[in-house]
Amino acid sequence: MRNLGQIVSRRLLPLVRSPSQYVGLEINARCGDLETADVTVALGFPDAYGIGISHLGSQVLYHLLNSLPGVACDRTYCPAPDAETVMRGGGIPLFAWETRAAVADFDILGFSLAYEMCATNVLTMLDLAGIPLRSGDRDETHPLVIAGDAMADSPEPLADFIDLFLVGDGEVALGALVELVGVAKRSGASREDVLLEAARTLRGAYAPRFYDAPHAHPRRRDVPQVIEHAHVAKLSDSPAITAPLVPLADAVHDRVVIEIMRGCPNACRFCQAGHTRLPVRCRSVDEILDTARAAVAATGYREIALLGLSTSDYPHLGELIDRLASEFTSRNISISLPSLRVDSRLRLLPKLTSQVRKSGLTIAAEAALGRVRKAIGKDITDENMLAGVRAAYEAGFRSVKVYFMAGLPGETQADIDGIFELCKRLSDTRKEIDGRPGSISASVSWFVPKPHTPMQWAPMRDFDYLLDVRHRLKDLSRRSPVNFKFHRIERSILEAVICRGDRRIGSLIEAAWRNGARMDAWNEHFDYEKWASAFEQTGIDLAAHAHREIPFDERLPWSHIRCKHTEQRLREEYERMMTALRRPQAT
Repeated sequence: MRNLGQIVSRRLLPLVRSPSQYVGLEINARCGDLETADVTVALGFPDAYGIGISHLGSQVLYHLLNSLPGVACDRTYCPAPDAETVMRGGGIPLFAWETRAAVADFDILGFSLAYEMCATNVLTMLDLAGIPLRSGDRDETHPLVIAGDAMADSPEPLADFIDLFLVGDGEVALGALVELVGVAKRSGASREDVLLEAARTLRGAYAPRFYDAPHAHPRRRDVPQVIEHAHVAKLSDSPAITAPLVPLADAVHDRVVIEIMRGCPNACRFCQAGHTRLPVRCRSVDEILDTARAAVAATGYREIALLGLSTSDYPHLGELIDRLASEFTSRNISISLPSLRVDSRLRLLPKLTSQVRKSGLTIAAEAALGRVRKAIGKDITDENMLAGVRAAYEAGFRSVKVYFMAGLPGETQADIDGIFELCKRLSDTRKEIDGRPGSISASVSWFVPKPHTPMQWAPMRDFDYLLDVRHRLKDLSRRSPVNFKFHRIERSILEAVICRGDRRIGSLIEAAWRNGARMDAWNEHFDYEKWASAFEQTGIDLAAHAHREIPFDERLPWSHIRCKHTEQRLREEYERMMTALRRPQAT
């Protein structure tokens, strides 16, 4: 394998703005010897290092692979645009962070595709590595390019660039795939043989080359027509991260993160993760405590974050918080929780979390009026929400962050005005405690119809409508304790185009990348004009992908990926939702 250590140190690090993110040397790094390993894997995260190093799923797979005999797994991330420029100018290929080995020399390059707007970063990394962008142009000298995570649930837009998708929990098939690659290396089997065997035998494995575009009809009788989601039977079957990687550079999470529950019992009708990560699986309180003790000792972190799609639904939350607080509070180690479901349990939560860091409480309301909340599966009441926030203020919280979604089907002007009115009521609740208004930070995202949800057939609202919503809420909140923040409208529309797209969207992604689109999830790098030009160049109709209601009799680009619920059941839920949204708001 080519070692690029001296080249990176001398010709890259002195010329970039943030060299610390490229040096590697993380505490708890554990990649084995690449030269003696039977199979080598580079896990690629197609975003900045600070995001990727904090991605728990990547850390899980990294530790899983490095625990397998004969496997050496390193990591790589997407260089920032300034580093990309230096690397291209100096002929420096993409490298692995720990070993400084050239990524192109690994047996497998695996991407975690967590977000649609990282699609162009995948192409950046492939190109910097010297790997042909399109799967059909690769040969035996190139790594097997695989991918998983959220975008694997609707994989067609990236199907021309990925050799093999692993759909569902990566822990299930990844070890078996590595074993297949090891056998192939010893027997001299081709990459085509490996891909076919994976497609035929591994649950959740989808090799696009064996399926015809645009809607993934099998070209062979020995590959499945439908790809079944893979799931670990118990969360304890997924490695608990007792020695997480600790970066030397800034990262988005500077704390121990423990996944206490996978899946969500609420199945909100807009939530892709809530529908695709079923069934619900939990770690035991004892396992979580053991993991926390080991991870704190291995990192020196002073905060423990409990992770789950709906942490407040963890069945033993009270016991867990009490035991964590009893053991760690005296050591000045705090406990934090992600956004919480606002129902009657939230009233009790601040009492349970008296030792939790109180910089602010985060709740996910999604919609302001009960009519919409109930229709989309957020069956909560204003009374429960206000009581919960009051309890939080009484427990010492002084600010509240609330997540809303605008642009939902059936939305009216009253729904938009209600967002501000609800925030004002939440703020005024603090006045009942100490006479001061509470600080409310309201984050407004735009509804994107996601695959595998009941709302996958719904249209997304157009740019002008969403812009009017933004102006309205800004006007309402002037000189108030409510501060609104909004997602970029253009980016959300592109997210809809990509997540609902078929294989033809790959040409749009490639055109945008060739136009210079990079790091599209970052405001400082996102340039919609590059994407607008790509639409013109490819003839892709934006409105047809983002703003059109999809007829029930039209085959969906992700119909070959099967999750928990059938399309028939999702259709029935969608029809019930739309019926509910047409009813007037009760007074």
